[in-house]
Amino acid sequence: MHTIITSLSYKPKIDALIKRINRHRRIINMIIAVKMLESIRNPTPDQLEFIVAYGDRALIPEIPRLYRLAKNMNREDLIMMLQSLWEKYGCPSPIECPKCGFRAIMPDLICYVCGNIVSENYIREKLSFKEKFDEYVKNASLAELNDIMNLGFVLLGEIDVKSPRYRIEAWKKIYYPVHLRQSDIEKIIEEMGKRKQEY
Repeated sequence: MHTIITSLSYKPKIDALIKRINRHRRIINMIIAVKMLESIRNPTPDQLEFIVAYGDRALIPEIPRLYRLAKNMNREDLIMMLQSLWEKYGCPSPIECPKCGFRAIMPDLICYVCGNIVSENYIREKLSFKEKFDEYVKNASLAELNDIMNLGFVLLGEIDVKSPRYRIEAWKKIYYPVHLRQSDIEKIIEEMGKRKQEY
């Protein structure tokens, strides 16, 4: 508000000031929402609605708390708004949490929003590990196949499987460590055997 007034080189008339405030209404509401979030521990339903409606990207670090508040108030509408904000400004994961519905399963298999822990089997199933692993084994070098057998795991993402040696920019894409089962190792050994016969 101070910025809006002092940015003028003259003392504005009331109607001019109101117009200027209205032009910056969204920013003003966002500032108010953030201040409310910081100062109010247990907001009322109306206060929470205002915070979620106008907090915008500033809410991302507080989404777990806001989700709990909205859940306790049975406000599915606010939860949907929070999901939309997470998709737009957060770090959406390739799969959604079966408990809260947010795409917020981090590489440690814990949901950033609700704290739910999913199993490696869940990750394998939702991201079609078998098909992606088969493709990876066919295209990886013998050295790489031998390396992942020694390491005992690979990285599974939305699009493909990668070696743990692959440098991933975590802020761009999320990959999950998936431990190799006996059947996975046998598949690697079979592929390596085929290639050695070809030489």
